[in-house]
Amino acid sequence: MNIRKTLPLCLAFSLLTALAHGGPGWDVTSFATSPQNAPKLVAAIDEWMAGAGGSYPGQVALYVNEADGSDPATHTIIATFPSVAANEAYGRQIQGDEKMSAEWAKLMGVFSANTTLVQTTRGTFVKSWGEVDPADSVWMHHMVTVRDPGAVVAAFDRWMNSATGKKAPGQVHLSGVVAGGLGSPSHIVSIGYASQAEAERWQEELAGNQDYATFLEAVQQVSEYHGANLAVRVKAWGTSPIAQTASR
Repeated sequence: MNIRKTLPLCLAFSLLTALAHGGPGWDVTSFATSPQNAPKLVAAIDEWMAGAGGSYPGQVALYVNEADGSDPATHTIIATFPSVAANEAYGRQIQGDEKMSAEWAKLMGVFSANTTLVQTTRGTFVKSWGEVDPADSVWMHHMVTVRDPGAVVAAFDRWMNSATGKKAPGQVHLSGVVAGGLGSPSHIVSIGYASQAEAERWQEELAGNQDYATFLEAVQQVSEYHGANLAVRVKAWGTSPIAQTASR
């Protein structure tokens, strides 16, 4: 199978269909491209979002993968939506509108010619903490398999309301993986920062901190950690549906 040729189909599946779960969710499409082709993708999404894509009921964001181990993907697109119903309705709108379908086909043509698909994943937001600032562009995504989701949420609640946690910069989102293929983690913890410098300063502050040590111990008792990746946003289009959901 030619993976490059299947990218439009996978992207279409991500945006045009939905698995049943409540509340905001997300689709991730990771792919490999060359530095000289990356600007073509931005231009293609710019054109799409200026037209038919402008009615997408959420946000589409392009990230460059700064550090992700052996993962061959160079970039990731994350599409967030307020509900699967809204996402599905948007897909049907594209399929039923000749002009929108033509614009979508043009976008997919650019991706087919300039990228190689690596992976697609779908998830749902479980809970968010902190200040959701649209300007946060540096993201650490931690992959975990959780045996007791309720205990993890409780641990985050205690941590984010602790003396130290209340000072935490950025935003934290716990997501459940709905579909990620064989061997995928059950959950992803995504932490957004304004900059890599901000993330580094915060990690230095946490060294030896008892509140943080207590939090880590509670989470480690009910989960298995698989690793993390670092992604930096290139550009975002639309409005995130989780802007009003986070709380300390």
